[in-house]
Amino acid sequence: MCDPISIAVAATVVTAAGQGMQALQANKQAKYQAKIADRNAALENEAARTEIENTRTAALEHYRRTAALKGQQRVTAAANGISLDFGSPVDVAQDTDMLAREDVNRIYQQGSQRTRGFEINASNFRADANSSRVAATNALVNGAFDMAGTALSGASQYSKLKPPKMPSANSFQSVYGARMGPA
Repeated sequence: MCDPISIAVAATVVTAAGQGMQALQANKQAKYQAKIADRNAALENEAARTEIENTRTAALEHYRRTAALKGQQRVTAAANGISLDFGSPVDVAQDTDMLAREDVNRIYQQGSQRTRGFEINASNFRADANSSRVAATNALVNGAFDMAGTALSGASQYSKLKPPKMPSANSFQSVYGARMGPA
């Protein structure tokens, strides 16, 4: 059977090793979470760029539809013998331009809001990634402190369990401090 000192030392070593493994696992997990958050941030940035491009495309399509509508208005006015330089046809063309500008402004506002949402998400993911990296470092630091605490606790138990040293025959002293024993 093992003596209590060997058991205390073995328990200390096993506990410290377990704490070290937990720290390493927590570190790996936090690094993995940081990698995922970085990837999500990149995807959100890509979605924001795509949304900007989609907004431009929607505005261009609206400009084309407006140009086609204005052309149709001119053809209709000319077919009815109405002059395009003054009066109602000019007012209709101006109103069409004004409404087109309002529509395009709305298209850009909505696109900007959607883009901003993607950018906010990307920023949040980057913050999560940074937080996970800090957690990875903290896991190692905490693990080191836990292992050190276990080692110190084990050393304290060891010192309580080890047998006291027996004085040698040459070092006996009297209660008054005088040496006793062989000269």
